[in-house]
Amino acid sequence: MAQAEKEELQPRKNPLIWVSIIVIGLIIFIFVASDRGGVSREPIAIEEKPQLVDSPDVEGEVNRESLAPPGMRARDKIQQFREQGQPYPFDRIMALASAYASEGSLADAHLMFFFAAREGHVEAMIMMAEMSDPTLFRAENNLLDKANAIQAYKWYRMALDKGYEPAKNRLENLKHWAEAEADFGNTDAQQLLLNFN
Repeated sequence: MAQAEKEELQPRKNPLIWVSIIVIGLIIFIFVASDRGGVSREPIAIEEKPQLVDSPDVEGEVNRESLAPPGMRARDKIQQFREQGQPYPFDRIMALASAYASEGSLADAHLMFFFAAREGHVEAMIMMAEMSDPTLFRAENNLLDKANAIQAYKWYRMALDKGYEPAKNRLENLKHWAEAEADFGNTDAQQLLLNFN
């Protein structure tokens, strides 16, 4: 047999099969065996910043070894104040609330202000009102997602009823805001106006 006849009898090798095998091999290598440009495949553990619990024994100092979830410090302090009974030390409560707010522990600050306001402390009522007042609201230093005009009205009204005259001006400002917003269809403002009539 001639050389040409032998070549015709042998099965032809298809180059597409070999190219396909190489491409599949590269894909497997890329997804399984490569290090993807040095990027680690291990999950990254995100560590949350814990809040610190203040020591009930030493006033003004913080025990940095004790950790607590948001609002827990205030709840513990409020429990201690309730156990001690009335009259509550509102100056100390407000100082703690302010300290919590300045360190960014908004949940603790909010709970302390709320406790003092519910127990009749006028300054705390004003703080609660200002946190909710749409004319004063600032999300960056507030636990609330948005202003709540009804809550602002409630706390200003309570402060006014306790004899805090500047609350009258705050209520007037709130009423002007509600009148302007009601014209634009703001249902919260429309609802608030019902309290003024």
